[in-house]
Amino acid sequence: MKLISTTSLQSLIFKASLLGACLLNASCAKAEPVPATASVKKESVSEASVNCEVNNAALQAMPLIKVTLSRKDGSQHSLQAKLADNNSTRAAGFQRVCPETIKAMPILFSFQRESMPSFHMNNVVAPIDIAFIDKRGQIESIQAMKPYSLLQRKKPLYSPNRPVLFAFEVHPGFFGKHGISLGDRMTWAKPE
Repeated sequence: MKLISTTSLQSLIFKASLLGACLLNASCAKAEPVPATASVKKESVSEASVNCEVNNAALQAMPLIKVTLSRKDGSQHSLQAKLADNNSTRAAGFQRVCPETIKAMPILFSFQRESMPSFHMNNVVAPIDIAFIDKRGQIESIQAMKPYSLLQRKKPLYSPNRPVLFAFEVHPGFFGKHGISLGDRMTWAKPE
């Protein structure tokens, strides 16, 4: 008899529950799980509990950057973030990531050209605030995104009002706490 590790068992259970949800939801597209490096059982806002990951391969693949948010009064707030700048890391985002990791490490999504991206909260276990940022670095809109169940009939999408070059995902209340609002600017750089 072969023993299955806890991580392997959790992965199998997750895949089985995802398959079941996909079978119940005809609009479910191909979903591939991100390999876990550390998993914790958490209750999500949706009806079902999911496995969330403190860290995973997708987050590890994102380089660390410094983001600076400049307010209209000239003051600034700087912080570290992860950079999602390719199809793989942009597709993964905060999927299956624990709320404490979302709070600790924002993600800046960088697009190759101006676009009208749509963000969803599939496989995301906690609310997220998102700022859409245009090519000049100006915040175009800030939206509060909420998790949903795969069984929900209507799954909201979050998009900017006009083409943007960036999207910045942070924990709920971040922008208000730091006095960041529409029209403020964002710049970023890789650490030296």
